[in-house]
Amino acid sequence: MPAQIAPPATAGMTQNRRGWTFPRRAIGVKPSFAGRRICYGIAMLVVRLILLLVVLCVGAVPAAAQQIGPDDENRVMLLARDVERLVNDIDESLDDDARLAEIATELAALQDALLAAGVDITPRLGTVRSRLDQIGPVPPESEPPEPQTLIAEREALTEERALINTLIARLEGESIAARNAIERITERRRELFTETLSRRFEITQAFGPELVDDLADRALALERRIVSWASFTWRTKSQIVLAAAIALIALAIAFWWILRRTVATWIARPEGEEPPTAFARITNAFWYTLIPTLALWAFLAFALGGLDTAGLLRPDIFAILSRLLLGVAAILLVWRLAEAVLAPAKPNWRLIVVTDGAARSLKAFAVAMAVVTVADILVAQISDIVGTSLPITIARSLIVSLAVGVLLIVIAFIRPRPPEHDEENAELGPPRPWPGWIKWPLVALGAMLILAALAGYIGFARFAAQQIVITGAVLATIYLGYRTAQAIATDHAFAESRMGTAISSRLSLSETAVDQIGLALGIALTIIVFLIGLPVLALLWGFQWPEIRAVGQRLFTDIPVGSISISLTSIFVGIALFFVGYFMTRRFQNWLDGKVLERSRVEQGLRNSIKTAIGYLGIAIAALIGISAAGFDLSQLALVAGALSLGIGFGLQNIVSNFVSGLILLAERPFKTGDIIEAGGFTGTVTNISVRATEIQLFDRKTLILPNSDLINSPVSNWMHRNTLGRVIIPIGVSYASDPQQVHDMLLEIAADHPRILGNPEPFVSFDDFGASSLDFTLYAYLADIGFGLTVRTELRMAIVERFRAAGIEIPFPQRDVNLRMVHPETDTLPVTPQTEGFGEIETSDARRIEED
Repeated sequence: MPAQIAPPATAGMTQNRRGWTFPRRAIGVKPSFAGRRICYGIAMLVVRLILLLVVLCVGAVPAAAQQIGPDDENRVMLLARDVERLVNDIDESLDDDARLAEIATELAALQDALLAAGVDITPRLGTVRSRLDQIGPVPPESEPPEPQTLIAEREALTEERALINTLIARLEGESIAARNAIERITERRRELFTETLSRRFEITQAFGPELVDDLADRALALERRIVSWASFTWRTKSQIVLAAAIALIALAIAFWWILRRTVATWIARPEGEEPPTAFARITNAFWYTLIPTLALWAFLAFALGGLDTAGLLRPDIFAILSRLLLGVAAILLVWRLAEAVLAPAKPNWRLIVVTDGAARSLKAFAVAMAVVTVADILVAQISDIVGTSLPITIARSLIVSLAVGVLLIVIAFIRPRPPEHDEENAELGPPRPWPGWIKWPLVALGAMLILAALAGYIGFARFAAQQIVITGAVLATIYLGYRTAQAIATDHAFAESRMGTAISSRLSLSETAVDQIGLALGIALTIIVFLIGLPVLALLWGFQWPEIRAVGQRLFTDIPVGSISISLTSIFVGIALFFVGYFMTRRFQNWLDGKVLERSRVEQGLRNSIKTAIGYLGIAIAALIGISAAGFDLSQLALVAGALSLGIGFGLQNIVSNFVSGLILLAERPFKTGDIIEAGGFTGTVTNISVRATEIQLFDRKTLILPNSDLINSPVSNWMHRNTLGRVIIPIGVSYASDPQQVHDMLLEIAADHPRILGNPEPFVSFDDFGASSLDFTLYAYLADIGFGLTVRTELRMAIVERFRAAGIEIPFPQRDVNLRMVHPETDTLPVTPQTEGFGEIETSDARRIEED
């Protein structure tokens, strides 16, 4: 007996007339009326939300400018008074660089306030002028008199116009005065800096009996201040002192415990058989320097702030203690940096190739220079509090300059490089000196400090010594951070590190995703390093914090480019808002598709169209919000629209045509994602419909990207337009010896036995023709899902071959017998069979069926 094709037994299926099942969804169930109502309600809600967001983005129409009154006049007067006060303070602070910097910062802020006041007042002037033009001038006496209300309004508007002009002129004058004052401060500070560096002292006069007496007096004054503060604080706030001491001890223990449990593993330097990679050494050196230093700075800041908040510190003690703690933090920075770069005890982690003895010496000299510099800064702060003298200032600056100069020269003559290996002699030679491009600049710097100090230019020598030590340490840290960021951003470097491996295992991320995280971290670390390092360098080079803050605010909020002012902060906020809106749109798309549309039995094509439309609208709204937050005037988009229209007229016709065609396809839905279509001479499955092009996956797994305009303007065959119902056609030929009725019945039986062939419409067989070597039949059958057409055709052909062989029905193939015969025209003639009677009428059936039925 012929083998049957096994039917699958699946729930949620429907049966054909033979009892076989097929997927109910394959027929193309339309959404219910309730589902359509739900979709319509959701669409209207989305449209309303979009309109609301557009209104919020564009902003309401600005209200008419308010009338100028006493409040505005008082505002302008207060600003003018502040400008005058600060201008007068300049004359009293000509020798105080810090106070001059503060005055300049306050004047810059007042300039912004004056500009804002002018911006608030100016629109009202235009309104007043327009109204006065509407009212017109005072009519001559020969004309009828005006109403009293109109006369009063003209007088009030005239007075207001005069007041506005007076206020605007006052604002412009004060703004000019503030700008001139800032220029004067800048010039004076430049003069002070030049005087400090170029002033020459007689160093021989500093070392004498007066120096010893001054040191004794200043030490006694400092002792009295400290003793008086300590005794007074203990007598009046002993309980607070004990509580503060306990709190500081607990805070120190907490900091130590946190660092021990969290950070110690990051900065650990294990000694193994294999040396660490360059990436591991660079990143470890940076974190080894930065994390403990920042931790100590944070602890000292908390401690100092807590003591000051508790009222335990007088202003003078606070200044001395803050400078002392800052110096300790600076020494720790230099020590950790030298330890990270030189690694005297762990050569495998060393960043520069030097001998062990040279590494220890270089670290000691670097820390010694930091200690000398910090001691100089601390003594200078104490001298400012208890009183300074010229001998002490000269002696202090001379000692510091000579010490740093001598240390630089000593470092230059160290022989740090390992000896060269001599293959002939087993013994190694002595260590090699620095290269010339390192050694002689160090000697020149040290000699410059010593000569400048001995020549009496102690201000210059002291300033240069401080910058060499402190600025050198900061620059080395910035460079180390930059190299660390570059190492993290290197391809596959972060993914192979310990942190990258931990992130990949915990979050189940691919190597590519972890590598992208490393790239983002490298960029972020580079930005952070320069955002922190550059202000610190500016502080070291004499700039005051108010100046740096003002420059930073202006840099991030007001960069003039011609007549346009660019705000980096607003641009970053706009970009952030755009990405927030983008991700919210994606989340809303997924929620709507998975929670609402799927439950409403909405077909996949409609769901895809709604999801795509909401995605484009959400991105457009997010772009409008981002552009508005970035400071761009949306009303100026008309210019962009005009430029785009001009571009469309010249070269963007195809782009716009594809865009509009994409919108038409999403709205009309002549085909949807998952449909099998024929377009442009290709047949495949639609995988994505965008506003520019449609992606079609061909049956050989190639992706065809077809512009939407081609799909609109050219014929497209959709096998699954209204539903997935489709027909398969199987042509078959049998030998002339076969019984046609048996073949007909057997083909219908094969079709009925296939589980995917429907009973309604029922399959049928046509006897097509008497072929050259066969009787030609065609089997027509209908499928619930035409997507299975190729599979079903293959299975039907396999069953036909199997059953025809079992029934002894031959499927012939074309054969040709060639017979050669010699014909003599004179003697040979072709035989002719005479026709005696007709063949009769051909019998036909009453069943009407054509191929397209």
